[in-house]
Amino acid sequence: MLTVPESTGYKFLYPLLAQRLASYLHVSTDDLPEGAELNEVACRYLSKGKPAQQIYSALKAVAAEAESLPIPEPVLQLAAIPFQLFISASFDSALARALNQKRFGGKAKTRVLANAPNEVQDLPGDWNSTETPIVYQLMGKLSATPAYAVTQEDVIEFFHSLQSETHRPAQLFSELSNRNLLVLGTRLSGWLTSFLMRMSKRQRLSANDSTDYVADDTVTNDKNLVLFLERFSRGTEIYRDTDPIAFVGELFRRWVEVHPEAAQTIVSPAVVAVPRQVQPGCVFLSYASENRTAVQKIKDALEQNKVDVFFDRDQLQAGSNWDAKLRRNINECGLFVPLISKETLTDDDRYFRIEWRAALARTQAMSFDPEHAFLLPVLIDDTPLKHPALPPEFAVPQATSLPGGDPTPGFVQRVVQLYRRRQLARAGAV
Repeated sequence: MLTVPESTGYKFLYPLLAQRLASYLHVSTDDLPEGAELNEVACRYLSKGKPAQQIYSALKAVAAEAESLPIPEPVLQLAAIPFQLFISASFDSALARALNQKRFGGKAKTRVLANAPNEVQDLPGDWNSTETPIVYQLMGKLSATPAYAVTQEDVIEFFHSLQSETHRPAQLFSELSNRNLLVLGTRLSGWLTSFLMRMSKRQRLSANDSTDYVADDTVTNDKNLVLFLERFSRGTEIYRDTDPIAFVGELFRRWVEVHPEAAQTIVSPAVVAVPRQVQPGCVFLSYASENRTAVQKIKDALEQNKVDVFFDRDQLQAGSNWDAKLRRNINECGLFVPLISKETLTDDDRYFRIEWRAALARTQAMSFDPEHAFLLPVLIDDTPLKHPALPPEFAVPQATSLPGGDPTPGFVQRVVQLYRRRQLARAGAV
């Protein structure tokens, strides 16, 4: 269910991370196997005699962009349904962010626990006595150290540790043994998923008298595994004719239908409403997430001078009309400021690249006038404007160099002038 919006639709998050990791580590992306892209990139890097430690720190760096991307709608829908315990097989933070957004107005109140072979975190004994949801990341949490599963060997080590009496979350598995499981789109193989189901019950699947539910492509696409579960785990309901996204969508629809009043209280109106549109004529800051601290300085300086700034990507939620919302916002802004740095020198289809394309498409219908400039590129390091990875349209006279994002009085004054001219023009005074 983890997807990333792009101009032509959506990409799955983890194959996209694999592409970016390969670029970061300078390894080939030819013929990456579907479903095992990260493992293959790591293997190609290790085959060059490189240290394994670098894989995890590099992946943490490239995955930073995912923190600023819109949370996928299916994850938001799942977070809205008042389940309390979530077991995640992924290392990203999307689920925890979705829970915080849906239930706590964006405040970080969801409790996140992470398993690692050498550091065991378990459920607290009183976890079920509070209303705080818990996300337990069974395969580890993103970090700069090998504390999460990237390769197939990592997955084996994690599962091996889960068999240990001294390195396993005993309280977690005790709770799971008394509960019904709902399995949705894990990134584990089908057999590992069924093995995890067996571990959670602490007995043979054939002896399990509770009902578990599986809406997982890796299981339903494996005919032999489906046959096995039908014969030896008859309490397991397998949804063959639907994928996890469709299943969650239908589950959410039925839950809202049965609990309309509860749905209104758990889903904040600010979340389900159409994201805030930009103020007409505002300044749109487009940046790579690694540069957020530098961009914040520019935003603060402009807002101190009463310039309306569109800065926060979280206001653009994923959904069927995500692309239309993005283009509408860029068409409404009065000044588009792409922040250029070494982090933007990539051919990957990252979020800011989509913004750039939309802004450049708008400029094609505009006549160039230095007094009413629309593009105002800003360099925050020593990256050359004429670098081949950058659009040639950015190499314009009004480009500004602001090392580290520190705004100069001249830059602020220039933006304020352009902003005010746009506002006057929209009001019909010019």
